[in-house]
Amino acid sequence: MTQGVSSHFLGENPLLYLPEDEIHLWFAFAGDFEDPHLPVAARKVLDPGEIARVERLRHAKDRHLFLLSHLLARTALSRYRPRSPEEWRFVRNSHGKPSLDPETEPVPLQFSLSHTTGLSVFAVTRTADIGVDVEMVNRPVEALKLSRRFFSPGEAAHLRKMAPERLSHFFYYWTLKESFLKALGRGFSLPLDSFAFHLSEERPCRITLSGKDLQRPEGCRFALIQPAKGYVAALSVALRQPKPMKVACFRALPFEEAVSLDWTPAGLSEGVECISRDHGGRSC
Repeated sequence: MTQGVSSHFLGENPLLYLPEDEIHLWFAFAGDFEDPHLPVAARKVLDPGEIARVERLRHAKDRHLFLLSHLLARTALSRYRPRSPEEWRFVRNSHGKPSLDPETEPVPLQFSLSHTTGLSVFAVTRTADIGVDVEMVNRPVEALKLSRRFFSPGEAAHLRKMAPERLSHFFYYWTLKESFLKALGRGFSLPLDSFAFHLSEERPCRITLSGKDLQRPEGCRFALIQPAKGYVAALSVALRQPKPMKVACFRALPFEEAVSLDWTPAGLSEGVECISRDHGGRSC
């Protein structure tokens, strides 16, 4: 069960094609990967730093989710380059943003990883700084209190006007802000209330961004994705040159080829298109 980790996790498939104007998101649901051999297999792939982080987690479910997330990242990367999952090496900038180690091989792939209870997501593209964040929208939070503390006045006011059953939109703002900070690679050195997202009443909503200190906001692209009931993922892309981008989503499954994910766009910015891809990266 532990030999051929990439085969165990995603199956041995041909390399995927990733055009310069596309972003691929990989979703791994923890319920699909309950095989008790997964921790042993993952530890054969992860580096010592990742293993050390696993060991610091107290709860078994947290360790399982961490292992799944980082195995997802490594095996997903290996779908775009002929490299085994354990060969990938990473570095971090001063704010903790990870990237591929340029000394091992300069690979033109940018990525971001996030997880929440029951779900991991990995985003990858070629030509832009990228950030992704995912949350469960039905977990209890003090949405109005948190929005007053961390959000811009306009975002907080928008939430206050919503009916109680729509306060899950708090997570739209939260994941967008988290993913945007990840894309910029600045961590929380940029205060959450120094920029604002505006969500229209359309479905999917139209996403726009404002902030007086933002650089090249015209090159930013955003998407809110509902990969399954009870979850929302936010994607942020910071392009060096503004252009349209396409988003495709995949579901990782054990022992099988990955499948295109049946997902719902909850929000899109201008210049973002949802597409479906087959397993070779071609349009369906």
